[in-house]
Amino acid sequence: MTRRAAAWLSLLPLAAVLLLALAGPLFAGHDPARVVSVPYAVRTPGLPMGADGAGRDVWVRFLCGGRDLVVLPLLGTLATMVLGTAVGLVSGCFQGVVDAVLSRTANLLLVIPPVLSLLVLLQGWGYSGLVLFAAVLVTGVPFVSKVARAATLTVMGTGYVEQAMALGDGPLTVIVREVLPNIARPILADAGSRFAIAIFITASAGFLGFGPGEPNWGAMINENIEGITLSPWGVVLPAVALSCLTVSANLLLDRLTARIPS
Repeated sequence: MTRRAAAWLSLLPLAAVLLLALAGPLFAGHDPARVVSVPYAVRTPGLPMGADGAGRDVWVRFLCGGRDLVVLPLLGTLATMVLGTAVGLVSGCFQGVVDAVLSRTANLLLVIPPVLSLLVLLQGWGYSGLVLFAAVLVTGVPFVSKVARAATLTVMGTGYVEQAMALGDGPLTVIVREVLPNIARPILADAGSRFAIAIFITASAGFLGFGPGEPNWGAMINENIEGITLSPWGVVLPAVALSCLTVSANLLLDRLTARIPS
């Protein structure tokens, strides 16, 4: 097996988890809320992963519980990278009062733990996809802006940027043509961490008991942790899926980052 083939083969867990999360509800077979057995029933031919604490089919709930934990973190991470990069670029390019205001705001938000931000938003506005999306932005944008600002300040001191400005290129042209391509590497390298934290935030909402009671991998861990010795699959399946999603996504982003010229 070649080195490249082995590298891409290591991303198969990511593809498998994405497929299960996005297409899983199509193969569930029945309502995930239906009680089909006694609580924490062991595996049988009709229950391939046993039952949870309420007697519901663990496998069906697993198939139906991953979509939001993939779509929301992905969209939230993309929005975080775009907004954080824009803030960092403005802060690093223009500096002065603008830089001071943006940097101090970012520093203030950085000291707030992500779970605390999540709890404040959930208590204030209730559980919804929009609230989880906002929590991802609030916790992620300050980090990305700091990375983008530091990279921008480094690039702004290089000769080719000074030459472009001396030739009469406007600020927007300099940012798009000279600065942005040269700060893409550190920003993309940080994207894996942002995605992992976005998954943590969205899964934590379910784990902490928020939500409408629909299947959710984070909620499944919370619901079945007491009976893990009787029927472990209600905890093991979502925990393994979340781990594979996080680790494999980071490996993919590391490979994409390595392809960007330094």
